[in-house]
Amino acid sequence: MEAVRSHLIAVEVAAAERHIEEARRADMLIVLGEVLNNIVEHALSDAPEGWIDCAVSLVERDLSIETCDNGAPLPPTLVSSAALPDVGAEVETLPEGGWGWFIVHSLTDDMTYERRDGMNRLCFSLKGNPAAFPATDLRTPRGVSAR
Repeated sequence: MEAVRSHLIAVEVAAAERHIEEARRADMLIVLGEVLNNIVEHALSDAPEGWIDCAVSLVERDLSIETCDNGAPLPPTLVSSAALPDVGAEVETLPEGGWGWFIVHSLTDDMTYERRDGMNRLCFSLKGNPAAFPATDLRTPRGVSAR
């Protein structure tokens, strides 16, 4: 999980330096945190040599995020849609987990996934507001271990 934290810190610093508004940074970090945590907890749980590569690009006012890893494949149903977990009637009975992919789908504008040569590649974007930003690449270091 230290690699997830280091990716998120690097992306947050780069985004702040490029004056991306705080609300967009927050959405980006929520989505990226959910995706990276899922990669570590599910895709890489049985991969002692697992790794994650993460790139965030800002083009005009759109944030594009790409993650690549060498873990287990992503279940296809998670990319196409995500439903809320059954929440029941009482607040005390709310499930602790099961919200992540619903949150990811709620905050992103599009998502694509491909599995090729033993690697997962997940791409998604967060569309910007009318304020234009300069084209920038916010790439984090490549090859950071997920463990």
